[in-house]
Amino acid sequence: MEVYKHEVVSGINEMYGELLRSWTSYDSIAAHLEALSLRLWEEVSRGNHLALQEVRNYHWSHLGQPVTVLKNTGLTEADCKQTIANEYGYRRWSEVNHVRYPYHVNFENSVELLLQGDEAGLRELLSGDPALINQKSQYGHRATLLHYAVSNGVELWRQSVPLNLPQMVELLLDSGANPRAKMMVYNGEYTASELLMSSEHPRAAGVLADLRDTFSKAVL
Repeated sequence: MEVYKHEVVSGINEMYGELLRSWTSYDSIAAHLEALSLRLWEEVSRGNHLALQEVRNYHWSHLGQPVTVLKNTGLTEADCKQTIANEYGYRRWSEVNHVRYPYHVNFENSVELLLQGDEAGLRELLSGDPALINQKSQYGHRATLLHYAVSNGVELWRQSVPLNLPQMVELLLDSGANPRAKMMVYNGEYTASELLMSSEHPRAAGVLADLRDTFSKAVL
């Protein structure tokens, strides 16, 4: 299945590589996020523009700053920890330190299958673990699969759009996904359909209208 990814999203995936999906290599989510923050710090130290894009997208005190400005801001390792904390739905790094439990790998795999557009694979995983359909992410933002589908407010590297996404969302809804479930982002709580309209990725992929129709039918 063809998947649309903005060049920054593709670049972030390449920058972190396998580390992004090393869910079973760490004994806790906190340990994994710390490893991600260290990789980000390495790339920021090199002046990697992709790393600086990640900072400007998530660090609460650097939101929207031009990369050219960030290069001369004197970013620190603590800034990279703050970026990762904010990206994954935490207000500060101290909150990350409390996440001392392992990943629910089935949920992470379900997100992957959704964003790959693998309908058969996702259907099989959901049939074996039905609770996944309305499970919330263990990250601070507490996103559901429906939230991941709209590519807004979740971690940058996962903001990709399979071209069969309307059909994937229909599968989720038909399987019992709650369209009124909310995630914590942008200093508030939002449903997936509320976040959809400000998401650029589905629009760029050409599936926004179909997604909007799918969600509209679900919330009537």
